[in-house]
Amino acid sequence: MPVISRLFAALALIFLVACDPVARAPETPTAIVGTRAVIQRHGQELYAEVTGVNGKLVTTEYYWQDERVVIHNYYRGLYNVSGTEFGYQYEADFDYSVLEKLFPLAVGKEVSFSGNTKNINRGSAIDFWANIHVIGEKTISLSSGDRKVFVVDIVTEYTKGNNSKRKTNTVYYDPELSMVLKSVIHEDGYQSYWRVVTVERPGNARTPSAIQQRRAGTVMI
Repeated sequence: MPVISRLFAALALIFLVACDPVARAPETPTAIVGTRAVIQRHGQELYAEVTGVNGKLVTTEYYWQDERVVIHNYYRGLYNVSGTEFGYQYEADFDYSVLEKLFPLAVGKEVSFSGNTKNINRGSAIDFWANIHVIGEKTISLSSGDRKVFVVDIVTEYTKGNNSKRKTNTVYYDPELSMVLKSVIHEDGYQSYWRVVTVERPGNARTPSAIQQRRAGTVMI
């Protein structure tokens, strides 16, 4: 191949890679360990802290009354794939690479997949089908400043034997923080929600009233 032809071929390849949104997606989430989010849920207050980034998994621990209550491992901070709740360990078994098709996020992107969620302590499992659809973009206001987020619908259908149920979770995801800032869940005819009211980066001063004061009640994420 003539030198000029090889040069144009190389430039064409570079151009295609540069235009490929998947190629431009960060290799790892942009979450920063130590980032804290103060959360309000039905009049109660708790906080979440990013405690680890391992490959594409972001570990977030949730605290209420200064006691850790939940640990979640999120794929790129968006989709929960494993963790500990109520003293039980769980893990979703499916091909995580299907989630990478969503990134970088853009309105209209959508993936569907099937798998099962294992309760490791009990040795049981439940089958599921999930659909994740990026439906919009918006700006939400926090006391720490406005944040641009993607609105993502996550629909999950669970099946065990002859029983099945469906859950819809609309999340407001901040790609820069690799963190969900708001969640609205519809399940079994009920709606629940929580939202972040402020985000604190590592090294920033923390507001005592936001971290130390807690209200009594039961908190579930």
